[in-house]
Amino acid sequence: MKTTYRNPAFTTLSRSTIITVILSLLVMVPSVTAASGTQKTGVIDVAKILDQMPEKQKAENILKATGTQWEKGLDKLKQEFQTMATSYEKQKSSLSKAAKEQKEKELNLKYQNLQKYQMEKFGPGGALDKKKAELFAPIRQKILNAVTAVATKEGFSVIIDKQAMVYGDKSADITFKVINQLK
Repeated sequence: MKTTYRNPAFTTLSRSTIITVILSLLVMVPSVTAASGTQKTGVIDVAKILDQMPEKQKAENILKATGTQWEKGLDKLKQEFQTMATSYEKQKSSLSKAAKEQKEKELNLKYQNLQKYQMEKFGPGGALDKKKAELFAPIRQKILNAVTAVATKEGFSVIIDKQAMVYGDKSADITFKVINQLK
């Protein structure tokens, strides 16, 4: 097994450097835009907008139903594996060495199939993640279209999510205008 060494000071330095650069940009952007006088920045609360959309609830219901269906399949595989393992443990002492090896191979294969199914459906980048991306892509696009329409109408050059904002005047918040645009 190869051991890798990470220098914690380097990792910390890199993170602190990145944070410093990001904070510097956040501080510089308003001053640059104020100097040019041409950019107007708006803020939206994407979570609040999403909560107002009936499409979100529908997508979540479909996602939940799909996940529940796949969980039932996973539970079935787990039950089959458990039954097989219990049966093997009961028969183990009376089996020949070759029969034991065969049963252990079957158990191992069953367990690998169970893990594979779990990763394919629920793992990172699995079917559930893909389904979520598929269901929420049109919702995100609808929000983007509404934000674009409001930004264009109100003369905003930049719109940021409230979660990314360090400081901002409440008058820059156009969340409710976007919600009204979506209706």
